[in-house]
Amino acid sequence: MNETEIESIAQASLPLMNPTTSEMLLRAGSRARLSPGKLVYDIGCGNGTLLALWHEAYGISGVGIEERKSSVLRARREVSDAGGQIQIIEGDAAVWTPDRAADCTVALGSAFIFGGTDGAIPHLAEMTAPGGVVVIGDRYWRSDRVSPEFAVQWPEIPTEYGLVSTARDSGLTLAGLVRATEADHDAYESAIWQNCLDWIHTHPDHRDRPLIEEYLSRIQDEYLVYGREAFGWACWIFRKQN
Repeated sequence: MNETEIESIAQASLPLMNPTTSEMLLRAGSRARLSPGKLVYDIGCGNGTLLALWHEAYGISGVGIEERKSSVLRARREVSDAGGQIQIIEGDAAVWTPDRAADCTVALGSAFIFGGTDGAIPHLAEMTAPGGVVVIGDRYWRSDRVSPEFAVQWPEIPTEYGLVSTARDSGLTLAGLVRATEADHDAYESAIWQNCLDWIHTHPDHRDRPLIEEYLSRIQDEYLVYGREAFGWACWIFRKQN
């Protein structure tokens, strides 16, 4: 069992694979000034929840790109009521090339596809039409005084100032943000722990049970010792210059 398969078990029941809520994403869509007919690209779209939510609330059309087959199947079911206005593509988002620029491009917890936000932001900016919007949802360091022993494990995670600076260098201007609370983080982590425990309970004799148990202990320790204090999570809404 590889890391991707373990993460699929851990996130199995989560409609949103990040410490966020539907309400947060609706606020992000409002601050992105979404409206009927706007074209949205969701890079690493997971279960398709964001596209379905924004289509229902704002009437957008869109394309989601996702590599994990189980998520692709779930995403297609999620957007099945969109009347064909949302397409889900199975493939590597890092090499996907669209036919036209979008009104809004999104990477919600998927900047890792490009090695982190430093790679994701300029890539999304290139896919966005002038005057359009880039939405990045991801982790950031809440402080520059993080324990070096912990920080060295996460070299791809930026400070909030560093993330915004990268966006400015890519021709983007910060137009708004929506920030997760500590309670949102607790709820997200708790759901992951419960998924792992449910899998362990229903697979008592599985040969990979020790891997799931080790994974569960590791992520709990990371969160409780450093993560809850060190990490923030937010959606930043950037407008591309004309």
